[in-house]
Amino acid sequence: MKKHITHAALLLCTVLTVAASCSKEATGESGAAGTGVLEMNISTTRAEADAEYDPKDHLVARIYNSRNELIRKYTSETFVKQLELIAGEYRIAVEAGEAVPASFTKRFYKGEETFTVTPGETTQADVNCRMQNTAAEVKFDASVATAFGTNFRFWIVADDAFDEEKAEQEAVPALKYTSDATGYFTLPEGVTTFVWHFEGTHSERGQIVMEGRQENIQAGGKYVFTCLFSKDLPGFIQCVVIKVNTNPDEQDDTIIFSPDPTIEGDGFDIAQPQGYIPEETWTRSYKLAAMAPLKTAELRFGEQIYDLMMSDAPAEGITVVRDNDLSLTVTLSKAFLAGCPAGSHSASFRIADTKDAEATVASELRVQGILPVGKEDYDLWANTVTLRAVVVDPNVSAVTFGLKNGESWLETEGTADGNGCYTATYRPEWTESTNEAGLKVYTPEPGKEGITAGNDYELRSMIGDRTYSASLTTPAGDTIYNAGMDYWTTYNVTGSSITGGTVPYPNENSSTVFWVGGNNKQTNTLCTGVNVNDNDDSDKCAQLKPDEKFGIFAAGNLFTGTFDCGTGFTDTFGYARFGVQYTFTARPRALRLRYKATVTNITNTGNSGLTTNDIDSARVFVCVIDWTGRHAVKSGASSDESTFWDPETKSLFNEGPILGYSSKKLGKSTEGWETMELPLLWYDKDKAPTAGNYSLVISCATSYKGDYVTGSTSNLLCVENFEWVY
Repeated sequence: MKKHITHAALLLCTVLTVAASCSKEATGESGAAGTGVLEMNISTTRAEADAEYDPKDHLVARIYNSRNELIRKYTSETFVKQLELIAGEYRIAVEAGEAVPASFTKRFYKGEETFTVTPGETTQADVNCRMQNTAAEVKFDASVATAFGTNFRFWIVADDAFDEEKAEQEAVPALKYTSDATGYFTLPEGVTTFVWHFEGTHSERGQIVMEGRQENIQAGGKYVFTCLFSKDLPGFIQCVVIKVNTNPDEQDDTIIFSPDPTIEGDGFDIAQPQGYIPEETWTRSYKLAAMAPLKTAELRFGEQIYDLMMSDAPAEGITVVRDNDLSLTVTLSKAFLAGCPAGSHSASFRIADTKDAEATVASELRVQGILPVGKEDYDLWANTVTLRAVVVDPNVSAVTFGLKNGESWLETEGTADGNGCYTATYRPEWTESTNEAGLKVYTPEPGKEGITAGNDYELRSMIGDRTYSASLTTPAGDTIYNAGMDYWTTYNVTGSSITGGTVPYPNENSSTVFWVGGNNKQTNTLCTGVNVNDNDDSDKCAQLKPDEKFGIFAAGNLFTGTFDCGTGFTDTFGYARFGVQYTFTARPRALRLRYKATVTNITNTGNSGLTTNDIDSARVFVCVIDWTGRHAVKSGASSDESTFWDPETKSLFNEGPILGYSSKKLGKSTEGWETMELPLLWYDKDKAPTAGNYSLVISCATSYKGDYVTGSTSNLLCVENFEWVY
């Protein structure tokens, strides 16, 4: 029934008028014509307002003359009480509400009428605005709440198929009903279909999903969907019935669905994890049933699939009992989980019947104990490892973890996540000190280094009065290219007419950039490959031997980086550019190498201020760096002391920081080959080298003041077998 509204404050239900002074439209040849008053009543077929939304608050009224020209426009905020118009024909078009794709509250109404204004008279014009939305009312029978509680939802979507992601993202007109409600849809052009989707979790049968579609949906119509759950329809068991009211005569279109096969726990909720404590008695039985004879029944556990139709005992710990053609019972015992690692495992059942109805349900089985440690659980640069344990014993409220490398256990209490899992993370402990230059450095606490590369660890978790054990072998660490100094070739050093030329190169080929020496055409024996044993050409080392040319001393040296000389015609200086890109997969504790040294007094005092009474110590150092470029040292006939650097006295350079270093000076000769180990000190214990940056410097020199062209021509240093210590 249409309701006329006459409250003056609201435009939808108000007589609208405009003062005569606001509107003058000339007609006829003389330009003068009579006027009349238009009294306009706007009504809707649903005049009452919702508590949340009132279409009257969103109103637009337009008045057109006989030439279809817009002469007036009013909104809810701009209406006037009297409207004087020149006599003639007019059309009034009214819109109320908002046209949105789908809403439980927002509605949209439209209407228009044509009127004649008579001179000297008041003309009453009624504009009946009808709802433009398609209404979809959903009613839930009491049986739905009884069967599903609040665990159900009913979607209506104006589309050809149901897509929950599109519905949730409002990519199509869609509404989700969880209780009785009426929704309003603005149908897209060409769309004449409602797709409905019911989804609920039944207290006994688990998940139930039903879908259907209603064709020939008309804009402005109302469709009523009644949803009920029935166990006792003749010939059907546990069916969902959807009734669709498609027209004002309320003729029901009833659709009845047969249920899917069911997979349920016998005496337990299959949706809940089932715990197993190793060595204890344990069984779980599962009921598998269908409405038609079973055609397929299988169990997937890990990568293994067991055919439950072919045998009464398809594997140890699995028994199958055929109740009839429609159902069977599968029992798992502790033998089924024997040897299964601690953690969560999925026992997934799948059945299908002769009518091709099928169902798949997974049962989570949780095995108590300490979980295996995976690659994602440890970080060999941070030296951390996280241990985890699954607890299913309800009487346990604490877990103690242990990690052992060597003789003693490091124990720590686990933290519960509230879901039956406990964790503990082992981290290194650091000692803070200062080096000789007064810079702050860090070293790992002995026995509390966390975990390192290439080591074996025993692990355990103490859960109640039970102890569960595991082990971890960390990957071997990183290797250093040409560590044994067995590969040698030559390359053409860039330089002047004096220095440029072919020189020995400590790499496998001339295009490889890793090791380099300061060789040039004049001093091409500063770094050469020699036999470790006179009669074994396959076992070489790097021999570093000083030289002097044109009164300029050059130390024997080997380092990671590149070397080039000045390119002026007579330039006799070089650039040692330190740093190579190196990928660390683990933090080293130290650098180890074999060496043999001859150490003597200084013969060339150069620019260092030292005298011939001073020992010319050889030096080896290593730096873990995070540089965006190589650091270049200029030395020779035209040196630049501002480029000289020492990792013991400075940690930050233009190229970036030194993260860690170690340095050793050799102040006396050796009697033969010895092993040197350089423990790393860390300026920054938390940062790792940035991918793509220069990350490693290793430097060996016969003279620790060689950059100052200072040293002994009698010194000698042989090195080989570089390796990381973890």
